Amino acid sequence: MKKWSAAVVFFLFLFLFPIAAHAGAAPSIVLDGVTIDQGSGAPAENVGKTVMIPIRMVSVNLGYQVKWEKETKSVLVQKGSRSIAMTAGRDTATVNGRPVELDSPPLVKQGTTLVPLRFVGEGMGLEVGWDNGTKTVSLRTAPPVAEQDEEDEDEATTTPSPSLNAELQSISFSSNRLMITTSGEVKPKLSTLGAPDRIIVDMPETTFSESFIQGQDFSSDGSGSIVVTDSTVVSKVRYAMFSHSPSTVRIVFDLKQSATAKWSLGDNHVLLVDLTASNGESASQPALPTDDGKKIVIIDPGHGGRQSGAVSISGKYEKDFNLAVGLKVQALLQKHEDIQTVITRQDDTELTLQQRVEMAELNQADLFISIHGNKFTTPDPNGIETLYSRIESKTLADVLHTHIMPVAGLKDRGVKMVSLHVTRETSMPAVLLELGFMSNPTDEALMLTEDYQDRCAEAIVDGIIEFLGL
Repeated sequence: MKKWSAAVVFFLFLFLFPIAAHAGAAPSIVLDGVTIDQGSGAPAENVGKTVMIPIRMVSVNLGYQVKWEKETKSVLVQKGSRSIAMTAGRDTATVNGRPVELDSPPLVKQGTTLVPLRFVGEGMGLEVGWDNGTKTVSLRTAPPVAEQDEEDEDEATTTPSPSLNAELQSISFSSNRLMITTSGEVKPKLSTLGAPDRIIVDMPETTFSESFIQGQDFSSDGSGSIVVTDSTVVSKVRYAMFSHSPSTVRIVFDLKQSATAKWSLGDNHVLLVDLTASNGESASQPALPTDDGKKIVIIDPGHGGRQSGAVSISGKYEKDFNLAVGLKVQALLQKHEDIQTVITRQDDTELTLQQRVEMAELNQADLFISIHGNKFTTPDPNGIETLYSRIESKTLADVLHTHIMPVAGLKDRGVKMVSLHVTRETSMPAVLLELGFMSNPTDEALMLTEDYQDRCAEAIVDGIIEFLGL
């Protein structure tokens, strides 16, 4: 009897051991379809209904900046303008300066600090899922979303959710002018600092919008910047959350020489800050576009941020092609003393169609040129077409098309009159250039080359010069 009992116990042990081992196994973590290697250190583990991960994994595998205070047992997680502060054993955390209740607080286990994965992931803008069958956590970064085609119809009208703060939606700098669009009225405060010379623009009761954060490449200290190449006054523009309580966005001009700053508020919550070389004294009087005889040309690289535009057959985004050509056009135009160039975006900023129109109107532009790549549901259509919406723009469209076609070497799809928001709502001659089909393998292969982009940029500039009679 005893031998039989021992055999049964031994059999049950062998049978149950794999299940017990599986039940105690560390949950898998998959980031954007790739399983994270948890390494040889402390793995993730389930604590109650919460997946907890060591702070090492937060910094190494998820790419966040982590600061650990041993004495207070507190941890600060940062990425861009986002921040999460937690303390081991405490049920309250601070997310972007605001207190938030925790279901599971951080804990210290065998010398390793564990933090709740879902809370940290969602706080940093990730989509977090859980598969109970496979014991797998899925993390997904926010993917680009297709913007409504300019060729189709106007943007849908949406009512923004109420917010105590205005949100900074876009920022650009060109020809000593900073242009900022926000979701609400902002009254900036200007000041100056010396050694080195700087001008400070503080925007109280303002935060960065989610679309702006996702479209920027913030550094590890939570700041972003615009490298300036067309100014004798400013070397760089920097921006960051200066304070969370009260919420304040700070923008800093790094100066090459002392300057004054003037600001003005345009329609639809557009803030303009104009800089002029001076003795260093700053002012806060409304600024208007200067009448120096130069022709003002708006270059508009289409899409940006979450609005990827067309996705090519090899997975490339139209927004990147548009920006590459736009920056080349800007660089060439800046060599002409009679032209002042304003580009709607210099990086992966997300703008609405109306914001692009407002930039052109506020700058009292002489020309507006929007740069795009085309697409279709099948790979057959190919070639270049130039689009306009008002009869006043046809001459500009014809001139640009005539210059682009010989150097592009693609099929000529002609000059067409189409109702597009950016070319219809602007008051100056305005065109939208479709420089090839990213859905066509031959066009796409050519469009992604530096040589093709250079040739298109040079042809666009030549057309602008001819149209302006310079």
